[in-house]
Amino acid sequence: MRHPASPQALPLLLLANAAVLGALPLLSEAPNRLLSGKGMLLQDALARAGQGWWAVAGIWCTAGVLLLLARGWPATQRPASYGLLVWLAGWVWGLCALCGTLAAAHQVRTEGLGRASLSSGLWLSVLLVWLSANELLRDLHARKPLTLGVWLGVVAGVLALLASGHLDALSTLKEYANRQEDFWRALRQHLYIIGWTVGLTLTAGLPMGVWLHRQPPWAARVFLVLSLVQTIPSIALFGLLMAALAWLGAVFPLLPAWGIQGIGLAPAVLALSLYSLLPLVRSTFEGLASVPAAAVESAHAMGMSGRQRLWQVELPLAAPVILSGLKVMLIQTIGLTAVAALIGAGGLGALMFEGLFSSALDLVLLAIAPIVVLAWCAEALFTALAAYSLPAHTSHDSI
Repeated sequence: MRHPASPQALPLLLLANAAVLGALPLLSEAPNRLLSGKGMLLQDALARAGQGWWAVAGIWCTAGVLLLLARGWPATQRPASYGLLVWLAGWVWGLCALCGTLAAAHQVRTEGLGRASLSSGLWLSVLLVWLSANELLRDLHARKPLTLGVWLGVVAGVLALLASGHLDALSTLKEYANRQEDFWRALRQHLYIIGWTVGLTLTAGLPMGVWLHRQPPWAARVFLVLSLVQTIPSIALFGLLMAALAWLGAVFPLLPAWGIQGIGLAPAVLALSLYSLLPLVRSTFEGLASVPAAAVESAHAMGMSGRQRLWQVELPLAAPVILSGLKVMLIQTIGLTAVAALIGAGGLGALMFEGLFSSALDLVLLAIAPIVVLAWCAEALFTALAAYSLPAHTSHDSI
């Protein structure tokens, strides 16, 4: 069921956007990689770039006119809403381009030693633009293909701006240029750990959820144990598994030869899999429990075996609930994998902690950004899969 958007939300978001850029720095300039930077407000950035407030006033007046038309006469509402959507994308693109120009000028003044990084004003402005775009899409009652197309267009614009080289002078991209090989090696290792964790969790979690559905008296006990695992801090669980695997490696010398030892990939994957079991097992259990009894009885009356009923009737009907658990499990794993770098597993967490320990915040951002993008992609993927599986689920229920 679609919830109607609040008519006051969009004007408030646009006003908040204007206030943020008037009060918070757009760009931060520092003399070198380690020292803190000095913030630059939008008005200072425009003056530095040789532009005036009149340009911004004209741009925001255009937004105001589009907003009035979108909230006014019915004949102008949809075209004005689409125009405002394009305006929002262009606003973010223009801010990023302005920051790239200023960063390049800062590099020239400091002879390549300085660092210019995006500051809180730009990040909050981007967040408010994202919220405003969602409000507009809800107002337009946009279908999923249109919504997906809008966000793919935004991603394409960002990639085009990055490929143009206009943002290369920003500090985070300078860190990428200096650590390009390390970055891609860390990203591959991060994905490798995630792949092993997801594979192991699926191998253990799905059969466990099915078994608990078949044996309900065991469900409360198993869920209690899995819930207790969730309460253990990740660092503590990594430490416990390091000690256990180191002891096993000493007792069975073949295990270290197979890569199963106290540090590295093995304890990381095992700990992450233990954390991931609860959402997957619970969603599988709840999904199978939500399957209508009439559907199962009909399959039984048709002569289907227990395995056939499971694969052809129960799991397809339970798919939306199982997919929601898979989404939680995957997003949780993407984030927690960063912590595994503390026990020698590598991944993007290694770059993140290196940046933290050396006070190089741009290196931290370089490591965090792909994690956020991976989580966002996982959310989009499973939302699309759930939307695809829901019609079949609904049509079954209505029979």
